Amino acid sequence: MQILTNVTDGWQTIQITEADPDQRAALAELGHAADVVHRYPPGTLYVEHAVANLWRTLDDMVRQKIDKTTADWRAAFRDLLGRAEKARIPFAVVGSVALAVRGVDICPGDVDVLTTTEGADALGESYRDVLVVPVATEPGFGRWGRAFTGGIRVEWLGTPTAVQEGPWPLAAADWSVASPFDEVSWEDQTLRVPPLELQRQVEVHRQRPDRVAAIDEYRRTRGRPRPGAGGAVP
Repeated sequence: MQILTNVTDGWQTIQITEADPDQRAALAELGHAADVVHRYPPGTLYVEHAVANLWRTLDDMVRQKIDKTTADWRAAFRDLLGRAEKARIPFAVVGSVALAVRGVDICPGDVDVLTTTEGADALGESYRDVLVVPVATEPGFGRWGRAFTGGIRVEWLGTPTAVQEGPWPLAAADWSVASPFDEVSWEDQTLRVPPLELQRQVEVHRQRPDRVAAIDEYRRTRGRPRPGAGGAVP
């Protein structure tokens, strides 16, 4: 695989080329689709850091996805919690880690958090040494970035703070840190996570029957934590 970069009229581009079929499939799942030119406008934060880190970690990221190996999400998550605390940003835990910290029997493939637009920039600053996607605003989605640390992806999305109105939407880009999250306890910390029923709806929508089954099993056992799960509050 090769990484091509260029600058045209202030816009910086990143493109991954020369990927074989297995690598192409893995790159698509990782959000780094082969041969697609990713364009970043002037003022995008940490493009040079992201390119250098991508060169260093791309093979590992792709190999991990092809081999379907799992990494220690807990270590990466603890690291994120420390960085977020140091940066003093508000955040909520979303995605598969939000299920795992409750005690749902799944193994997260990455770590995802929701924060503010300012929080997204602060996390980008904190993760400069392992950033693999520059911090930029994607229209209709939000301000986001991605790091690769401890063998696992860490992603954050910053959206404008807005009070939740009406039922929860399925799209995380329509949430904000002001949305009515649940609270759970994990390793003596109180974390904000989406309502469990909402996450079940998301997994049904994404056609992930294994995760739907894990949520249903968790609810059948009334949220009793599994040994080594770290504890959870239903």
